[in-house]
Amino acid sequence: MSTKIEENSVEASMHFLARDKLFEIEKPYSLRFPPDGDLPQSNIKRGKFKVVINDMRRGELPTLEQNGFQIMDMESSMHYSDFEDEEQIKSLYLPEVEAALLKELNGRHVHVIDFAVRRRDSQFPISTGKEFETLQPAALAHVDFTVREGERLIEVMYGERAVEVLRGHWQIINVWRPLRGPLNDWPLALCDAQSVDFRNDIMAGDIVYENFVTENLQIMHNSDQKWFYLPDQTTSEVLIFKSADSEHSDAPASPHAAFYNPKVAPDELPRESIDCRAFVFYIDLPEYPPVVEDIFQIFQTHL
Repeated sequence: MSTKIEENSVEASMHFLARDKLFEIEKPYSLRFPPDGDLPQSNIKRGKFKVVINDMRRGELPTLEQNGFQIMDMESSMHYSDFEDEEQIKSLYLPEVEAALLKELNGRHVHVIDFAVRRRDSQFPISTGKEFETLQPAALAHVDFTVREGERLIEVMYGERAVEVLRGHWQIINVWRPLRGPLNDWPLALCDAQSVDFRNDIMAGDIVYENFVTENLQIMHNSDQKWFYLPDQTTSEVLIFKSADSEHSDAPASPHAAFYNPKVAPDELPRESIDCRAFVFYIDLPEYPPVVEDIFQIFQTHL
């Protein structure tokens, strides 16, 4: 893929995990509950960098296997207002996502594990002094899961049968869609996985809840990283990208983050989007349901 700065490419500020000596002795963490005593809410230190974010429409289109992300055409029977109803999302939208991924990636089985609807507050990213009423764009570069966390989730889902499931090829795929478009307000930036130094620029971190911990990957800035976004993204242009892959790959995962787009029109409405995370299995699964059928209840409670 060409990294030449094209007409629709932008230079924008993005946040990364800082290269700090603290992380030589401490694992990055963030608590999602009020801690006791003097324990800090988080030990994450951020660094802010100017990054060129290229137009992925220009030149050769990215692919999941070569770059860690791609565009998937996907129509939905859901209307804008339907995404206010969690039951409709579960009963209508998630099956659409599973069917689309199954076809796009030629998998054998797809299981969506959770979803999140984000509606940017007009004040974001400026703090209002209290929590926003809805989930906001995630502005720190990251990958949602480690491979180790994916294995743990499969163990939760399949119990004692997890051993045979883990023998096969699986991926965790994120599915990101605007609820209205064309979207340019706080769009999603994706990093070409082949431009990432996974040995030196990535660090596992913990997101800690009162009775649950999940492990993700924090990203440190490197000028060699190549970032892309999809300008004027429509509701049928869905971004899919890797969070984990059980097999060795040139593109094991795609770091991502939302960013302020300096080219957004002043009258564009604040971004609203839905993102899902799904297991894609490339083997025939045993003829039985997972031990935990509704595993995303865990995530809905704790993420």
